[in-house]
Amino acid sequence: MQKKSLKISKSAGLVNFIYMLKRLCYILMTVVLVLVAGTSVNAQIVVEENIDQPVATANPWDKNIAIHADPRLAILVDRHRGQMSGGIRHMRGYRVQIYYGIDRNVAFSRKADFMRRYPSIKAYMTYTQPQYRVKVGDFATREDAGDLYREMISIYGACMIVPDYVTINTLKND
Repeated sequence: MQKKSLKISKSAGLVNFIYMLKRLCYILMTVVLVLVAGTSVNAQIVVEENIDQPVATANPWDKNIAIHADPRLAILVDRHRGQMSGGIRHMRGYRVQIYYGIDRNVAFSRKADFMRRYPSIKAYMTYTQPQYRVKVGDFATREDAGDLYREMISIYGACMIVPDYVTINTLKND
């Protein structure tokens, strides 16, 4: 009986020893990894400027510089320039509704009449069963739509300013 227990205790000791070796190996691998990662972090460029010497005023384009960039980057730069100098934006805004009713002919005539009077302002007609709606203008704020609203009240009678998705054109050449 004692021989069996001695074998069991020897095999249990061997298993514990192997387990301890595995843990020691993991710890050593972690330390080596941290040391290797730490040395690559220190590889940074150091820029030194000497303020005492005069600065050369050569233009950067005097030297032959080739920039190899993704062509999609040029699209993003152009889009950013367009937003800074103006552009076409689709956003929530306001329109003046000049007709709301079920008569299709009245809706078409109202839209045509408005387009004849104001050719520079866009008119939109929508149909949501059973109603026709004629909306005009593209305004960013309710206050901007107020001037046109006051004119439309005097011409068409019952009108209202309604929220809608609008197209705002802020290009400088238009």
